[in-house]
Amino acid sequence: MNKKILKDFLKSMLMPLLIGKSFVLYFGLMYSDHPGDGYGYGLIAACAFTTLSLVRFAWKYKDVEDI
Repeated sequence: MNKKILKDFLKSMLMPLLIGKSFVLYFGLMYSDHPGDGYGYGLIAACAFTTLSLVRFAWKYKDVEDI
């Protein structure tokens, strides 16, 4: 069970950190350069992905007790 939890911790760290933050950075830069071209929707989606992936992980392991 510990290896599965560790794998989920790594996944929940890497997905928002690498993928989510990269999208937030890209869409944030593009939105600041071209504010009327629709990059704001991508920025909102990237922020939502980052937040929801962390919330999903926290909800999944809310009942797991520390050893």
